[in-house]
Amino acid sequence: MAYGETLSLKVITARANPAVTLSDAKLHLRVDGSTEDALISALVSAATDMVERRIRRSLIHQTFRWTFDGFPEGPIELPRSPAVSLTVSAVDYPRIRYYDENGDQQTLVEDTDYFLDLDNNPPSLQLFADGGWPLTQMNRPKSVEVDFVAGYGASSTDVPELLKVCVKMLAAHWFANREAVGVVGTEVPFAVESILSMYHDGGL
Repeated sequence: MAYGETLSLKVITARANPAVTLSDAKLHLRVDGSTEDALISALVSAATDMVERRIRRSLIHQTFRWTFDGFPEGPIELPRSPAVSLTVSAVDYPRIRYYDENGDQQTLVEDTDYFLDLDNNPPSLQLFADGGWPLTQMNRPKSVEVDFVAGYGASSTDVPELLKVCVKMLAAHWFANREAVGVVGTEVPFAVESILSMYHDGGL
């Protein structure tokens, strides 16, 4: 399956809530008081980013824009899981837009031009048996853009407990080893790696 030469994935709406609340992180760290709140929140955010990058999944809902040079021959496999079908501000996600042969931007219609298969890993946008993707403007880079929402939910209560444990363990490791770690994210406890491997391999 080919998407052309240019692939670009960016976040257009960041997560609104942390994957692990500050109070839960402090309970795990056995920290009282608020002196270290800013640091702990930053470590939780960094740990969440690292977990998401390792397993190619979003813990909290984020909206992504994935652009590429042309449609593939088959289904469009989304680069982040779990993707969800969601309407936000009158926009239905996932949404596929493209520049047609005349250079005009068009929007494909779900259940008419394609259908969703979001339960698998990776989630995908599928063609009907007798269908095909439209032609795009010749030599136009990033002629196709797919906006989609990925994440287990809008709040920390939606995140699987194992992944929240990973975030808390990473944050605790970096909190306790500030000099030894050097740059946040350069060391990962073995237990965290074991859990992330299960998710990355699609076993969970």
